Amino acid sequence: MRNLFLFGVLSALAVAAYAPLWDNDFVDFDDENYLTRNPHVKEGFTSSGFSWVWTVDVAPYWMPLTWLSFQFDAHWFARRSPEGEAILSPAAAHGQNFFWHTANVCLLFGLLRRMTGRVERSFLVAALFAVHPMHVESVAWAAERKDVLSVFFGLLTLAAYFYYLQTPNWRRYVTMAAAYVLSLSAKPMLLTLPFVLLLLDGWPLGRTNLKGGPSIRQRLGQLLLEKMPLFLLAAIFAGATLDSRSNRGSIVSLDAISLPSRMANALAGYGWYLGTTFCPRRLCALYPHPGSNWSLTAVLAGAAALASISLVAWRSVRRRPWLFVGWFWFIGTLLPVVGLAQGGKQAWADRFCYWPHIGLFVAVVWTAAELCQKYTSLVFVSRFASILGILLLSVLTYRQVGVWRDTPTLWQHALDSGWESDQAHERLARHYSLRGRKEETNYHLQHAVRLQFQRLYPSSPPK
Repeated sequence: MRNLFLFGVLSALAVAAYAPLWDNDFVDFDDENYLTRNPHVKEGFTSSGFSWVWTVDVAPYWMPLTWLSFQFDAHWFARRSPEGEAILSPAAAHGQNFFWHTANVCLLFGLLRRMTGRVERSFLVAALFAVHPMHVESVAWAAERKDVLSVFFGLLTLAAYFYYLQTPNWRRYVTMAAAYVLSLSAKPMLLTLPFVLLLLDGWPLGRTNLKGGPSIRQRLGQLLLEKMPLFLLAAIFAGATLDSRSNRGSIVSLDAISLPSRMANALAGYGWYLGTTFCPRRLCALYPHPGSNWSLTAVLAGAAALASISLVAWRSVRRRPWLFVGWFWFIGTLLPVVGLAQGGKQAWADRFCYWPHIGLFVAVVWTAAELCQKYTSLVFVSRFASILGILLLSVLTYRQVGVWRDTPTLWQHALDSGWESDQAHERLARHYSLRGRKEETNYHLQHAVRLQFQRLYPSSPPK
């Protein structure tokens, strides 16, 4: 009964934090290509549409499960214009995104509770996941359905793995592999999931001998061999993703952004993700890539945070295995999207931390709980701080959901937040041009050209 109550509380937190979602419209940021102007989606479930989802190259990767979910919205909730054109419902699209997010929250809580036996800590991790404002992009952006779907089936893969370990047999293993294929078919974000399973083998599953010696090497070899089919699946989807990105020209060449610049941005990015998790301010839809104009201070700060926390986690692996598992879950699952293989104009993105945050939240919550056990005087303070923190994050999420209300709100917020980009100005110029507002159109076009010129010729900005 208590667990049902906690599931209800988590769902209520998500509902309250995302309350403005139902008033949001589609935005001019992939929604038009994926949904509102895509005839294969707008017609719902058809034989030609079903065939299309398996061969489409609109997205930079293969994601048939996500396309089918979009067609579901159109099939059941679209209305027809007087001319017979299908008009998609933004409320239906956002509602399905929210459904999967809430399912992820509940599944995460149940999974952590079963794996660790710690109800209160698992609840706090799930609550942070439910209301952190950096997750708004994955939920409130209709086209980013792929994120919430991918993580749902990723969590199902973890649950199936835990189920498989109770009584190992080929049927349970196939169930786990099928869930992983569905996750990768929604979005290949979880290519590193087999490594996460190896981390979980150490803690909380306790399948490794952390005392060292030949036994641990032999045991690690057995655990790696056990997961080889999953690694093979990850390799297949990684190859397909690289091929798709290459064919569409969405991979940024080393001539455009050099390897040193990518490494600098990656180090700064780790610092940004970590810092913004604890202080989520100036969030927006697009953080423009600095190219070769990266900040040395940000790079050094990111490198210092990465090295120091990794060292602490490594040295405390026996005493605090949750810190090791949670931290390396965080940095390992961020690695494919941290910018070393650059795709797109972004330096970082809120949506990229939707899955990695689980590891970071586990590390933080379990470490804080250990301190409370050591210093009992902190118990009341920590619980008060937890409640206050969840409420504050909920308020920030509520406000951030409103940022995705419509196209002008989204891109004007990006500019107002200090992340000025030519793409934001271009989108606003197009929006105002379609409405005949010449003054605003010219203003944003001029700024878009200025920023593009500065990016191409940083040493000689236009007068």
